[in-house]
Amino acid sequence: MADANDPQQQLEELLAAQRELEEQIKQQREAARQAALDTIKRLFESHQFEYSDVKSFIKAPAARKSAPRKTSPRKKRGT
Repeated sequence: MADANDPQQQLEELLAAQRELEEQIKQQREAARQAALDTIKRLFESHQFEYSDVKSFIKAPAARKSAPRKTSPRKKRGT
């Protein structure tokens, strides 16, 4: 009865593949994060950096504030 091209079965297979890929992405992100942390630790040790040096370097820049809009006074209607 089940057709080889059954859309429901294909959907289930694709959802299973998506879950598997999401798990692989999580694992790869964690591995990349750990590698970056290891690099930072190595640089800390080899260059004698202080925590404040690194923190000030990677501090996010302040958001630019746009200039306030100039509004013209509304004209009164003559009745």
